[in-house]
Amino acid sequence: GARVVIEDFLDGEEASFIVMVDGKNILPMATSQDHKRLLDHDQGPNTGGMGAYSPAPVVTPDIHAKVMREIIRPTVEGMARDGIEYTGFLYAGLMISKDNEGNPVVRTLEFNCRMGDPETQPILMRLKSDYSLIVEAAIDGKLDQIEVEWDRRTALGVVCAARGYPTAPEKGALIEHLPENTADKMVFHAGSKMNEDGKPVVSGGRVLCVVGLGESVAAAQKPPMKRLTK
Repeated sequence: GARVVIEDFLDGEEASFIVMVDGKNILPMATSQDHKRLLDHDQGPNTGGMGAYSPAPVVTPDIHAKVMREIIRPTVEGMARDGIEYTGFLYAGLMISKDNEGNPVVRTLEFNCRMGDPETQPILMRLKSDYSLIVEAAIDGKLDQIEVEWDRRTALGVVCAARGYPTAPEKGALIEHLPENTADKMVFHAGSKMNEDGKPVVSGGRVLCVVGLGESVAAAQKPPMKRLTK
């Protein structure tokens, strides 16, 4: 007979909560939020992510503390009790909502042992500290001995996808008019490669992520969108 799957409908707003772990110590990265629908206004099929921004306004200081206290620390401590001194990135996909009395409710949708894509790009755009030193501290078990500095501004990334993505992306097209990287705007490559003539071409579904910095989400959106609409 047919199998029926019954699931809870989780209403609310999603956020990505990423931390670095050195086996015992936990270093929260900047919060972020990605958007998975292919088209504007939350339309079209789901994708791996068509854009993201950091920080995520939905993750207030109280919710941040709640996530660390009720989700992240118990997970890391539970792995340690099982003999797993986890070292690396831990990604918690969250659904944030409120109960009938207006109190915040945080549910865990997924865990990944990596950073997110395209969340990583806006996060790294805001990172002012030396990324390599953070990684070394995690390897050496010294995350509690470092301080990380973040740009206070918002970073927003827009993904450039191949024609036909996500069902049948067309590969091989020449990538032209790449914007130059500046202090406030950067291009991150993903599904791209150099052809035999040494020119960049499309090699995957999500090709580029253009990230801008600004005083607000709207301001951070302007640099990448200005370049992508030319």
